[in-house]
Amino acid sequence: MMRRSYVSLSLLALLCALMVSVPTFAQEKTAWDYISVFAQGDRGPEWSDQVAAIHELVELGDAAVTPLLSVMKHQNKHVRANAATALGRIGAAAAVEPLIEALADPEPEVRGAAAEALGKIGDARAIQPLLAELAKEDEADQRGAAVGLGWMKAQAAVEPLMALLSSQSWEVRWRAALALGQIGNERASFWLTARATDEDAVVAACAAWALGALAGQPNFAPLAANLHSEEAGVVWGSAWALGVIGTPEATNLLAQALTSDNETAQQAGRMVLEWLDTAQALEALSKAPPPAAHEEEAVEEAAEGQQPAAEKPNEGEAKEQ
Repeated sequence: MMRRSYVSLSLLALLCALMVSVPTFAQEKTAWDYISVFAQGDRGPEWSDQVAAIHELVELGDAAVTPLLSVMKHQNKHVRANAATALGRIGAAAAVEPLIEALADPEPEVRGAAAEALGKIGDARAIQPLLAELAKEDEADQRGAAVGLGWMKAQAAVEPLMALLSSQSWEVRWRAALALGQIGNERASFWLTARATDEDAVVAACAAWALGALAGQPNFAPLAANLHSEEAGVVWGSAWALGVIGTPEATNLLAQALTSDNETAQQAGRMVLEWLDTAQALEALSKAPPPAAHEEEAVEEAAEGQQPAAEKPNEGEAKEQ
């Protein structure tokens, strides 16, 4: 009897030990968990939170597409804009028509995010709608469409993009210049040569890059030099231009900015690398020293009220100061 009781107690103790030793796994997050982050807005630490949420949704891939499509009409503009960005980075073909519809969204950051997402996906159905955006008078529409059409290498956009090189907006001009370089049509050489001496340093640098790209050797030197400028708007604009270019060499320049003596370059480099969210960008961030408290505050201010896919944080604001 005593032996039976002893065995029973031993088995019970062993069972308890096994239960304690079994690891408890946290419930895996779903697409909805990450989408809920978008509703927080885009001020302060929410900037990094939302970039991280986009990253996780892209990692989920096809499993995130249906939930993302279902919030493209969400009442919160940040949800719509970030959902568009995520769909573009996933490369979801099913999102093409909803993203084309989003080009008519009342909020410019949503329209810009949709335009760039269509550029990422690269479906030919988006070319004509993006050309229509390029023809609008709203600069936000022109900016997003120029970037999207450049990523698509859309030859049909060459003529209207050359016309936009004469825009009164420096932000439109630099995007048009980059897009022409990415498309690679020699007809743009004459117009880009004129812009290589533009009064705006960001536009001139982007035109120089584009002229080099047309010749098969992109010229990064002026953009790299701009990252050391004492003018904040030149630094921010050039950093975002490098982000739009997005090649390994462009990303490497942004990584170098993280250890620059120019604090604005550090801030801009960090934000653009976070936005890029590529393996190379994430590796650079992981090796960089942590941002100082004042740098985090500056980045938070730069992110306030703007969607990076359409309106690059801080570039226009710094130019006006």
